[in-house]
Amino acid sequence: MDTDFNFVVQLIEQMRSEDSNLRLNSTKNLEIIANALGPVRVRSELIPFLAESTDDEDEILLVMAEKLGLLVDALGGTEFVHQLLVPLEMLCSVEESTVRDKAVESICAVTVKMGPEQISEHYIPMIQRLSQREWFTARISACGLFSEVYASATDAEKRRLEDIFTQLSKDSIPMVRRAACANLGILARKMSLGHVESVLLPLFRSFAEDEHDSVRLGTIDNCIHLATCVGFSKLPDSAPPTGSALIVLQTALAAAGDRSWRVRWAAAGKYNDLANAFGSKAANGEMCSAYEKLLGDSEAEVRTAAAFVVAKVAQALKPEVVLARLLPCLQALVMDSHDHVRGSLASVINELAPSLGRDNTITYLLPLLLTLLRDENSEVRLNIIARLEAINQVIGVDLLAQSLLPAIVELAEDTKWRVRLAIIEHIPQLAQQLGLNFFNDKLCELCLGWLADDVHAVRVAASKNLMDLAREFGTGWCAQKVLPRVRQLRQQDSFSKRMTALYAAQVLSDALDPSVLRNDILPFVKDMASDRVPNIRFNVAKTLEKLAVRFEKNTIDTHIAPVLENLLSDQDRDVRFFTRKAVQTISAH
Repeated sequence: MDTDFNFVVQLIEQMRSEDSNLRLNSTKNLEIIANALGPVRVRSELIPFLAESTDDEDEILLVMAEKLGLLVDALGGTEFVHQLLVPLEMLCSVEESTVRDKAVESICAVTVKMGPEQISEHYIPMIQRLSQREWFTARISACGLFSEVYASATDAEKRRLEDIFTQLSKDSIPMVRRAACANLGILARKMSLGHVESVLLPLFRSFAEDEHDSVRLGTIDNCIHLATCVGFSKLPDSAPPTGSALIVLQTALAAAGDRSWRVRWAAAGKYNDLANAFGSKAANGEMCSAYEKLLGDSEAEVRTAAAFVVAKVAQALKPEVVLARLLPCLQALVMDSHDHVRGSLASVINELAPSLGRDNTITYLLPLLLTLLRDENSEVRLNIIARLEAINQVIGVDLLAQSLLPAIVELAEDTKWRVRLAIIEHIPQLAQQLGLNFFNDKLCELCLGWLADDVHAVRVAASKNLMDLAREFGTGWCAQKVLPRVRQLRQQDSFSKRMTALYAAQVLSDALDPSVLRNDILPFVKDMASDRVPNIRFNVAKTLEKLAVRFEKNTIDTHIAPVLENLLSDQDRDVRFFTRKAVQTISAH
């Protein structure tokens, strides 16, 4: 108890220290300090002190903003929760945006503990004060505080909140309008349809036409929220959208063709969400036309974003619409001059197969896939290979293998070692998808060849692959296909490649049966204990330490202990050090 008391005293002293690191440490422990002080002193001393300390460094203020939201229980009851709003309100005005965002998050967290009287007497007046502050940062923070209390507010309080939000939405500072725009859709979900149409819809249209594209960027998210609020997806196909539903749709289409590429980019990246929010009829009609334009946009960034969601957008479309309208766009994108566009498409194009079905996939999608597999950019080819499962399930491995193997071989022999490393990381996934027979016929030799690569990172990755492959195909396959090649490595002139044999033995020790380890791996590991290179010899000790946990005592005493005993008298001190460590570990085991 004395230690705990002294620790708390030390933390309290650190809060007033001139050393920022000490103040940061004490702030991180605010909960401990609050629990030690007790509710009365927290309310009368700690909270006022924190309110006076909001001019500290940003790192400290960020922690303070987070911890204040966790002090509800330390106040002595929910009737005192509103006291936390005092320092948090001040943090909502600081210049650093991350601090303000965390303060808003904490305010929303403590709000759920407040009763109606506290919200009326403390929370709503706080929003009012923030919205009228001269410095715009406070007004930005105020924009994020409406949705938490609006639904439970009285009618009079709702009107007051609506007036404040309208005032912020027309602020002269673009950053405040941007914050209001970002929160409009969230607030709309708390309102009745009548209030959405009378209060928020005019603001929504104003934001969509704002002169600053940073404000218009929020239009797409608002369209998604408002389409849900007005029940757009529930409209019958025979009934064209009217009133507020039509306004939201027209605004979304306008945003997809906005004069600013940043707004079009935002629309492209969330077009699948837009399609789902507006329902099948709109998605297959006007929205599909707008999406075609985004796929062919003049800006590469927009085409990249649009291509990345093409598979998700296709799920909202009819197959015939995908074939007639999207595939021509994709045929142009596979030949796009920008690598990022082709790479983005390559990362998702396989996922179109379930939407198209087997015959259409073979006829229309597979040629695009083959084009991307021959792409000059290795990242594009890797993106295709990394995501084969979806198309493999639709057309089967036989058709896929005919075009897949040349691309894998080319990547496996790429002059850039990072490309070789990347394809190695995908091999276990390919092995699972393509099956044992195809792997043995086409890929096994490639995997084993990487064990002798000139680059250390490639050899290490290839060794790790062996463990995954052994678990996938079994101990028998590993003993027949892999272990003979591993044993050959110990005869290499390069000591670094001989080292790979030991590393492979270590990683395989977790995947193989003890009998295989004892008969096929342990003998060559013991033979390498006499290698002329000290690094090899002390890695023998490490490998034996790893293997020993899989063996019974008799095998350890007979085969491992004598080797380690000889290495204990090795002339190299590093060999002796690692051998002693291995002996200690095995003895403890």
